[in-house]
Amino acid sequence: MTHLAENASNTTWDISELTPPPVGVRLLHSPDDAGDVPIYRGISYCDAVRCAGEGQALRVLPGSIQVCHWAPVTLGLKEPENRFEHRLAPRLDFPSGGLLLAPLDGFPGEPEVVLLRARPEVLQQMVQSVGAEWLWDGHQDRLACSAVPLLADEPPRLRHPVIDGVNHFLAALARSARWRALTHQLFRSHLVTASWDAVISHGLADMSLCRNSTVIPLQTGRANISFFCTGGITWGRNNPDHRTSGWPWPLWSRISERATRGAR
Repeated sequence: MTHLAENASNTTWDISELTPPPVGVRLLHSPDDAGDVPIYRGISYCDAVRCAGEGQALRVLPGSIQVCHWAPVTLGLKEPENRFEHRLAPRLDFPSGGLLLAPLDGFPGEPEVVLLRARPEVLQQMVQSVGAEWLWDGHQDRLACSAVPLLADEPPRLRHPVIDGVNHFLAALARSARWRALTHQLFRSHLVTASWDAVISHGLADMSLCRNSTVIPLQTGRANISFFCTGGITWGRNNPDHRTSGWPWPLWSRISERATRGAR
């Protein structure tokens, strides 16, 4: 993937104009940290990221997530209790104090990871600006946890017909409030969740915002780019033409600095 580092100075994107805007994430030492920030109570972590991208600062704590069975375990907010939950990896150590989410331009202090949802070509340009050596390489070519393997193509691409097709179909369904309500009801069930996970983990993206974009960059110090999972589309209401990505703060700072220089 060394070809991605070529022409790194040809930056054509503007961080201030990214839509949706970047979201900062920081681990909390305890649920009482940042006590003036409202507590998120809702369906999923990807929905919490959506809220943060729309301007809300919030804390995701143990008990915050009321439908999704993937994110609480992955983010260290719940101890694994069954075979399905023990399979979820990598994950943060339990117990985690929670996570602070806020728009990057109003984040209190420095985040540890920056979540960016953007078009593939924008993410490719960001990789070019810092070099492909900063991408996570532990994916073992599994598109469920990373789209980085597709960056090895000549020319690099971030498209996959099966995942793209399913996500566009789900995005159309997600426009229906009744459909979303049905998924909220169905996926409260551990059995439904575990059965669906067995399907998507072999052919679609899996845990795109919680594991792929948050946990992996936190644990490895590397950036990761991922397709959206079905929850990221249905509950996070993300654009299926976009990808999600997580950038450790030191790496994001380098990207921001180079983008600023390139805009002058």
